[in-house]
Amino acid sequence: MRHLVLEYVFEGHKRGYNFTSPTNGFNDDTLKTVWRNAMPRGQGWGAPVYEGARSLKSFALPDGRIALADVLVTGLKDESGRAGIRRAEIDIMQPGEYLNALQTRFNGYSPAIQTEAAAKPRFGRRRLPKVQGDAQVVVAHPYVNAERWQLIEAFVLNDAIALFDRRWLGSKYFAFTTLALEYRDESQLVVLPEARATELQSGGKVRVISV
Repeated sequence: MRHLVLEYVFEGHKRGYNFTSPTNGFNDDTLKTVWRNAMPRGQGWGAPVYEGARSLKSFALPDGRIALADVLVTGLKDESGRAGIRRAEIDIMQPGEYLNALQTRFNGYSPAIQTEAAAKPRFGRRRLPKVQGDAQVVVAHPYVNAERWQLIEAFVLNDAIALFDRRWLGSKYFAFTTLALEYRDESQLVVLPEARATELQSGGKVRVISV
């Protein structure tokens, strides 16, 4: 497993978002894919309610490995005073390591959260659509704070664990984002705060499933 950090740099000639961990050993295609996909999409991360929020993002790399990004909305502000600065820690792993990484994260939640997440309907059952093919599944849930959002993280991880095949069958893997403020150009499965989803639905162009 390899590790990358993408965060905001405040000093020097490369101010702005940059890799702050060594990038030797990573080819350009890998770094470009991580750069494009590690941060969750959307505007409005500077709202006070999102300070301390976390988002988990899973996405495939060109060489067949999988990246899992743990993104934190920090309390920092840029040179213009804008909040919503994010920091991403990205683990890059082989498919055989991925399932163990997801299970370790799921096991890190409290027993109460694990139980509640496991009790929710699985994708493809009841009113939840299957996550398959090229179709995007957009899910909404009320956002209160980072601690309460752990239930949604665990809910997504539980399904990702159940559906993933160690043999890396494409139909069994799905890219996901557990918290974003925009669904366009996002993962196959993306979760939005309910208030934000309502705004985006105003045009009637996206179907959102509430959980």
